[in-house]
Amino acid sequence: MPSFFFRRKFCSRRRGRCPSVFKRKQKAKVQIDHLPQELVEMVVSFLPMKDAARTSVLSSKWRQGWASYPRLTLNSETMLGITGKVDYASEEEQNKYKMKFIENVHAVMRQHQGFGVDEFLLEFGLSDRDAHHIDNWVALAASMRMKRLVIDLSGLSLECKIVPEKYALPLQLLDDIGTIKHLRNLQLSNLSLKPLGDFGGFVNLTMLELQLVDVTEGDLESLLCQCPALERLALNTCGPFMSLRIGHQLSRLEHLCLGDGTLVEKLKIEAMNLRTISHSYNVGEIVVRKDSQISEVTADMNIPPRTQAGNGYKDTLQYMFTGLPSALPCVRKVSLNIWEEIQTLEVPKCASRFTHLRHLTLSMYLRLQWKFDILRLVHLLQAAPFLEHFELNIDELLLPLYDEDLIPSIPRWPHDHLKTALFQGFVGNHDLIALAIYILDNAESLELMNVQTKTEGHRIIAEELLRVEDLRRVLNIL
Repeated sequence: MPSFFFRRKFCSRRRGRCPSVFKRKQKAKVQIDHLPQELVEMVVSFLPMKDAARTSVLSSKWRQGWASYPRLTLNSETMLGITGKVDYASEEEQNKYKMKFIENVHAVMRQHQGFGVDEFLLEFGLSDRDAHHIDNWVALAASMRMKRLVIDLSGLSLECKIVPEKYALPLQLLDDIGTIKHLRNLQLSNLSLKPLGDFGGFVNLTMLELQLVDVTEGDLESLLCQCPALERLALNTCGPFMSLRIGHQLSRLEHLCLGDGTLVEKLKIEAMNLRTISHSYNVGEIVVRKDSQISEVTADMNIPPRTQAGNGYKDTLQYMFTGLPSALPCVRKVSLNIWEEIQTLEVPKCASRFTHLRHLTLSMYLRLQWKFDILRLVHLLQAAPFLEHFELNIDELLLPLYDEDLIPSIPRWPHDHLKTALFQGFVGNHDLIALAIYILDNAESLELMNVQTKTEGHRIIAEELLRVEDLRRVLNIL
């Protein structure tokens, strides 16, 4: 039989089988609309919001999946397709973008009526002129029983001749039994709060953050008293407040943060379980309970000298021995950032004041021409006998080391618990070198001393003067 005839017959048979194979593959093909509704909703929930919205055109099942999308982020990127800060060329252009934003948000909110949303974020430059739109969105979001609500109305970059009034949020819009029960996280920025009136409060709210929020002392205290489950409170650029009380009703509050722009003349803390506090120079007198449980303090006193604002602390020892840490019997960790201005302040003499202090970080801003006695810090080290970690960061040059300068000798004092000592911005200043030698000689349990020098010259000086004192080989010079 001719070979070409065999090939034709074999090929015809093979071609005859191909349609059946194709049919079997078509039968095994999975239709995207055949997926269970629960699986569709799960898939959509993992998509970015813009991609999740695009799936709504596939079918009614996927449209339902988009309608139950759990995280609504309404900002210039998701609503306008603009990434980053919007720089408007004119007020007319600004209004054009704003109207488009409002139109798109209304469309999204209509698609989500009656469905659960865990997070609702509104981040766009709006004002009191847009109050009726914002009220509508917040009311709809409240009906969705969200767990997290973020309203940030900052972002207008156009210089306006007349600054519009801030949007005034009526908290009564959130006074829904479903919202009160489910809301855990509330973050508000660049708006004001209307008088509370008969607002019922947030019984399960655990985190509250206010930034650039206009609110009276009385309304803020009343709001806090109605948040019994609150664990974290942050106030940034709020106030001014003559007197602010963190009441005993906040029995679960553990973390309190008062940012740079928050002006408080007198702060009274009655929350019995507060553990950490962060504050700036704009917070004046701080009164705490005698049995305070505060164990961690972060203080930013980095304010230029001769500045009238602030609480007046310009010296590390003054703050530590007369400021907030001195009133805390259980403080274990202190981080202090200060613009040091030493003149002739008496060094306080006291016995072991900080018996629970384990971690001390000092960041100092100094000027070259200032005469700064850094050995004053020895008194602080001696007042913390159980200190385990000491860190000193110098932001500016100290007076340089001259050949005729003698390294001061400091009397011995045991620091048996000190394990790590870190120096950042180390320079060849004779007092700074004396402080490092003092720690090397007296910290018998020292495991590491890390010295980060500013220049190669300072590194050479540190190698020459510190290395000979490193008998336990714990020194690392960079």
